[in-house]
This record gives sequence, C-alpha cells and structure tokens, in this order.
Amino acid sequence: MKIIKSKKLNIGDTIGIVASSLPVLPSFKENYERGKKILTDLGFKVKEGKTIGKSRWWAAGTPKEVAEDINSMFADKSIKAIMAQTGGYSASSVLEYLDYELITNNPKPYIGISDVTNFHMAFLTKCHMVGFHMDDVTFGLGNPWAEGEEHLGEFDREVFLKFLTQTEPVGIIPPLTEWEEWKKGKAEGLLSGGNLHLLVNLIGTPYFPPKEFFKGAILFWEEVGEPLHNIARFLTHLKYAGILDQISGMLIGKITYIKPPREKEVIEPHVKEMILEIFKDYKFPIMANLDFGHYTVNIPMPVGIKASFDTSKSELNFLEGAVV
Repeated sequence: MKIIKSKKLNIGDTIGIVASSLPVLPSFKENYERGKKILTDLGFKVKEGKTIGKSRWWAAGTPKEVAEDINSMFADKSIKAIMAQTGGYSASSVLEYLDYELITNNPKPYIGISDVTNFHMAFLTKCHMVGFHMDDVTFGLGNPWAEGEEHLGEFDREVFLKFLTQTEPVGIIPPLTEWEEWKKGKAEGLLSGGNLHLLVNLIGTPYFPPKEFFKGAILFWEEVGEPLHNIARFLTHLKYAGILDQISGMLIGKITYIKPPREKEVIEPHVKEMILEIFKDYKFPIMANLDFGHYTVNIPMPVGIKASFDTSKSELNFLEGAVV
C-alpha cells in the first residue's frame, strides 16, 4: 500500500469544519466557538460546512447529507484541511456515501479523534491517505483548560502547527504525563489505530485495511466509557482477527471512565493485568498511558506514517513528516 500524504498547510489557508458525527449541541457551543477562534488566532481562515447548525437524532443530518458535506469539502479547492467539530456515534453510517475517488484525487488532512476513527480507517483503506488522529474543534482546541494548565492548551496549538505545516519529521515528543512500560522493548513501523471499539467494529467491512497492512505496524488505541470486560472483548477480537500476529508494537493512550460491571459480586482485575493476560503469548513491546484519547490533550498520531518508540526511555519518535 503506497501511502498518500496531503499538502502541508500554510498560515492563511482555509480549514473546513464539518459536524461529521454529533451536531453542535447548545451545551457545546461555547467550546466550539473557542476552538474556531483558536484556529483564526493561529492565522487560518475557517469555513463551516452545511452540517454546522443542523441536527437530526444524534447526528447533524442523514448519513447521506453528512457525506455530501464531507465530499464538498474535499472538492472545494479553497479548503486545505478538514476538521471534525467533535466525535459522536454516527460516522460509520456515513462511510458508504463518501466519494472515495474524489477524495483520492483531492487529498487533504482530515482531523479528529473518537468517532472520526471511522473516517481515518476508511480513507486509509480506500484512498491510502494519511489520517490525522488529533484534537478536533470543540473538545480539543476548544477545551477550556483549567487554571494552572494553560501550558496544555499552548502545547495543543504548538503540535497542531508542527504536524500540519512542516514536512520534516516532528521527531521526539516528550511525555506530558507519566508514560508506563508494560512490556519492555523497542518498535518501529507505520502508525495505525484510533478508538478501540470503533476499530474493532470495522473489522470485516470494506473500510478496514487488509490484515497484511498491519505487518510490522505500531497499533495505537484509546478507550472511554466502556466496562473492562468490553475492552477485553475488543482486544480478543483483534487477536482472533489476526491483527496482533502482525504488529511490531502497541501504544495505549488514556483509558478513561471505565464502567463498573452490572454484577456487584464480580471482582475485576486491574486494566494492566487484564491486558497483559490477553497479550501474554505476544512478544511486541507495549507502552501505555500516553497523551492521547478522551478528556486529555492529544499528541497527534497520524495514521499511516512511520514512528518508533522505546519503552525504557518513555520515548515516542515520529520518523517522517505527515504532510508534503
């Protein structure tokens, strides 16, 4: 698979914003406007898609309407990158209506996390295009950083520019929190991943890469709001699908808001104990608690570019640029 990189952004370029999953709900409006202002403060112009301001169920339109908005953003020559306003629940229903030939011929950075995992995987599979697993508008750039944590917002803006406006490798990104060595070792390979349960949901569909793509890859994932037994189920699904036999290493981001089991008598293991039990027959290294996921600042994890990591040094190194 030859990976397609999009052209780098220049200050003054226009970034299109789409509500590709959840609509801009009233409770999100302040964050959304804050995120837009940060984009303009960074020197970019902003163009809102037709889905901004619309609402239908848990989406910003029918799947076809959302796809048409995304397609139009790729077709618009004045738009140089596309950002999801936030994640949500409905992106998988949009995939069948996207114009992958149009997108392949007009590659642009598509930016977001969570439900946007669906788009990153579909664009990688259908268009071989690098996807940008990084902060969205509303819950990323627009996050109201708590007093004393303003440096996180500054970091957010700094890495946003580094990954999108420079063609050189970003290199080593220092930990913002304490990263953990769960299985010792080093790995190098193409990054692939996203939100765990959304990745697993796509296995067996036309929007998930063939198993061979993961040969030597570094799989990264994060999760939010799931019971521990579901996380075990998702990881076991990856095992049965043969993905774990292919990869060279694993990076685990933040695992937040683990739901307790319904049965009060169940005694659960620690998340690390559970994960290492599932992976006990694999030799690949694992580094965990990295700075990406939900309710955290997000180190960009461009899907399809080469990176390496060393658990003993808590070191993550981006070996090539994500744009050209």
